[in-house]
Amino acid sequence: MSTTTSSEQGILAEPKKFITVFCGSSPGRDPDYMELAKELGQAMLKKNYGLVYGGGSYGLMGAIAQTIHEGGGKVIGVIPEALKKIERPELPDVDNQKVFGEEIVVKDMHTRKALMSKLSCGFITMPGGYGTMEELLEITTWSQLNIHAKPVVLFNMKGYYTHLIDFIQHSVNEGFIPGWGKGIIASGSSADEVLEQFENYTPPLPRYDLKWDVDTQAEEFV
Repeated sequence: MSTTTSSEQGILAEPKKFITVFCGSSPGRDPDYMELAKELGQAMLKKNYGLVYGGGSYGLMGAIAQTIHEGGGKVIGVIPEALKKIERPELPDVDNQKVFGEEIVVKDMHTRKALMSKLSCGFITMPGGYGTMEELLEITTWSQLNIHAKPVVLFNMKGYYTHLIDFIQHSVNEGFIPGWGKGIIASGSSADEVLEQFENYTPPLPRYDLKWDVDTQAEEFV
């Protein structure tokens, strides 16, 4: 792991907790996606949540990170070295640290997810592509296996995840996901509803009663 570099911009206060937000490095077709990402950032600022995210400067990643950072909040971006030239490139006359917050460079995607989990109290997923959906489903699987009991919440902006929610129910109906398993993922359609779901989240029971030495494994992994 590389040395971190903090922004010189002052913060409003030390965040009470950090939330990991998974989302796309693309803006999407509809400009509303970017505006709704900023709304989540503003809602997190009001409640003094810090942001852990994938470290990108484009798309929904850049929108929420810039909103929180410029609002005086704390932002930590975790990005693999190989992705920097795509998701957080060095641009002329742009200081990424001052615009998007602190950066931690890691060696690979697995380390990225492990550290993002370790740094935060829970997870919110905004729209994104394969990578975002993979992050969501892995962290959901971790909850199912009792590796963590943190909130897992979808920001279902503009109905983006409605088909996924329906598919999960279909998997329950077909016997591939236990009935309680669909309760791992909560959802909301507005920034305020998402944070309400996050703050009132209770992991479903029963979950698999497995024991994991998570802290030790995370330390070794990152």
